[in-house]
Amino acid sequence: MTDMYKLSRRGLLGGFAATSTVTLAACGDDPVPSGPNPDITPLNALLSAEYEAIKAYEAGAGVLRMPPTGDPQAAQSAPLLVIAMNWQNHHRAHAVQLAAAITAIGGTPITEASVMFTLPNGFTPSVSNVLRLACNKERVAAVTYNRTVKALKSTNSRFLAGTIEGDETQHFIVLYALLKGIVTADAAGLITNIAEVVPKPFVVQVGTEMNSLQSVADFTFTA
Repeated sequence: MTDMYKLSRRGLLGGFAATSTVTLAACGDDPVPSGPNPDITPLNALLSAEYEAIKAYEAGAGVLRMPPTGDPQAAQSAPLLVIAMNWQNHHRAHAVQLAAAITAIGGTPITEASVMFTLPNGFTPSVSNVLRLACNKERVAAVTYNRTVKALKSTNSRFLAGTIEGDETQHFIVLYALLKGIVTADAAGLITNIAEVVPKPFVVQVGTEMNSLQSVADFTFTA
């Protein structure tokens, strides 16, 4: 039997990750035409979405801090508020990196003050509606990043957008599970370590920011 068949699951995943990194690097930058860098506009669009997400989480946090009397999910409001504030900070970290990337290629980042957010028509304050609001925002963000990556010209721009997309996809998955009741965030639910619910803002390291795809042991052996 060759060594190929002795590879562990971790080894296979590690090899895939290495191959993916090499493939991305090998793609290189597409030729950039003269004039303003073409990545400025799509990166600014992503930055606008991050500022909107920051404001959406702030609006939702107001409901979670004081859920309506009789709200059936009021017991989840406190831990959900911790998650919401952590993830709002993720979006702030995304915005910082996007603004830096825009500046680095000669563009002018839009300002947070220029981005407006209003609650959807028909929104009524409740814990479940805050979950719906956040879940929809994160889904749209993940899809937008996915579509934008292929339009970006430089490797650096695609790398940054890709690692943010992964983080916002994780947000969506957790929110969807909470909204569907697959897990709950109350004292009797399944989420007990709130700080570890998508703890980092990027799926791979960006600058000094740490990544959120942490290694865990494949198996736990008992004597």
